[in-house]
Amino acid sequence: MTSRTAQTTTFSDESAIRAFLRQMIDAWNQGSGKGFAAPFSETADFLTFEGTHLKGRKEIAAFHQQAFDTVVKGTRLEGEVNFVRFVNSQLALMHVVIRVMLAGQTETSPSRDSLPLYVVTKSDEGWQIEGLLNTRKLTLERQFFLDDFDSLSAEAQCQVTDFVADLKRQQADLAPI
Repeated sequence: MTSRTAQTTTFSDESAIRAFLRQMIDAWNQGSGKGFAAPFSETADFLTFEGTHLKGRKEIAAFHQQAFDTVVKGTRLEGEVNFVRFVNSQLALMHVVIRVMLAGQTETSPSRDSLPLYVVTKSDEGWQIEGLLNTRKLTLERQFFLDDFDSLSAEAQCQVTDFVADLKRQQADLAPI
């Protein structure tokens, strides 16, 4: 065992790791892909909630900047750290809860809740994120609904989708102005 692995972790180590979440939330809310990716190492692995594998800080930044400029434009994040667990003095896991507020909304959308798991390492330059597995929070009730939906024929899935779209239009028409 080297003297480096024999070292113990400190409150400042945990604080540095926990700070990544605030940094990433702030960057998301500002629409900055570069800021969002800053805590990641040059060779980090990022698995998005739908399974896309991003490799390295540059790819993480570019992917998120494109998303900030298009599909998630105007969304806001909030969240907190569930736990930080040190595997050793240079390796830690961090688990967080993330909630998303869609553009124009005042409440978060539970279907977008995520439970990311971070793999964080310490080098001579300090702590960096080496890996992130982003998973959506999915209740069993929602999973059963999705299983039922997936078991329908393509035509029936289209009917359900059209029905939901009609319900949303009706609800929008009834909403107070």
